[in-house]
Amino acid sequence: MFPRRGGVAIVAMCAVGLAACSSNQPAPVTTSQVIAHVGSATITLAQFNVRYQSAFTSIEQGGGGQGGAAAVTALRVAILRSLILDTVIRQKAIEFGLAATTTEVAAEVATDAKQAGGVTKLQTELAGAGGSIAQLEDEISSNLNEQRVEDVFAQQRAAQIEKMLATGAPFAATAKTYSDDSGTTGTASKGGDLGLLTTAQLKTYDPAFAAAVESLAVGAYTKTPVHDAGGYDILMVSSKTAQGWGVRHILIYAGNPYNVTDRPNWFTAALFSAVDALCAANEIHVSLPNAGGNPCALATPSPSPAISSPKPTTTATPAA
Repeated sequence: MFPRRGGVAIVAMCAVGLAACSSNQPAPVTTSQVIAHVGSATITLAQFNVRYQSAFTSIEQGGGGQGGAAAVTALRVAILRSLILDTVIRQKAIEFGLAATTTEVAAEVATDAKQAGGVTKLQTELAGAGGSIAQLEDEISSNLNEQRVEDVFAQQRAAQIEKMLATGAPFAATAKTYSDDSGTTGTASKGGDLGLLTTAQLKTYDPAFAAAVESLAVGAYTKTPVHDAGGYDILMVSSKTAQGWGVRHILIYAGNPYNVTDRPNWFTAALFSAVDALCAANEIHVSLPNAGGNPCALATPSPSPAISSPKPTTTATPAA
């Protein structure tokens, strides 16, 4: 399994060094030897240590005690595989011409520094949470890359669902299967039914969403997905009265701002598919000791019930 970025949850820890366990923080590493190859890209020990240092301090501050060898390995495995997955995402971002640039990352760091009251105060705040400027840059770059790649995949997925509807697929049944508006409070299980939206309620929605609802005739749906703050919405007006509009929707998540913890299952499956392709081509190699070995030897989850993972073109534009 490849964990979500920032989702490492291990209650025990050891030093980042390749030798014995310790309750002390790992010593800074000055070398940047390559510890993994992912396609044409590499992962260095320095990159690994940036994430390990953050995880180490977070666990320590959370009261995690010293654990055994299995806990050390689990932490190292989780961090290395998060780096492998982020490397795959970055390669996709490069392929689409959407990779985060150093200028973009620096601009976001500068914004954070301004909000914190200066670079020194930002460094202090980050250090208090186990982070650093390097860790912040890593997080910003990875998040930008994932948001942009996920947006491309979401566009492709929404277009595929539009084709299904055009061939006569029932809207409600399609929403139940493919909408990302799920969970206990979501509408997917109800066939995308948002209920009756009054004029006042509609004004609380994204302007693009509201405009699309107002323009649709009863029984019609949007032939082009509506790009709103939640992602790509396919909307259908089921009724219209003096009280308001009956609306159903199919949401393909591509939130802006994007939250990696909301990564939809279909996107995770698409990433695993990319990893599987690299494994099949023998293009993932790991040399870091005590980190689970070659991840290609482990089975990856099957895609959730859905249309086949999209294979987007290499021409795309960033999310708005």
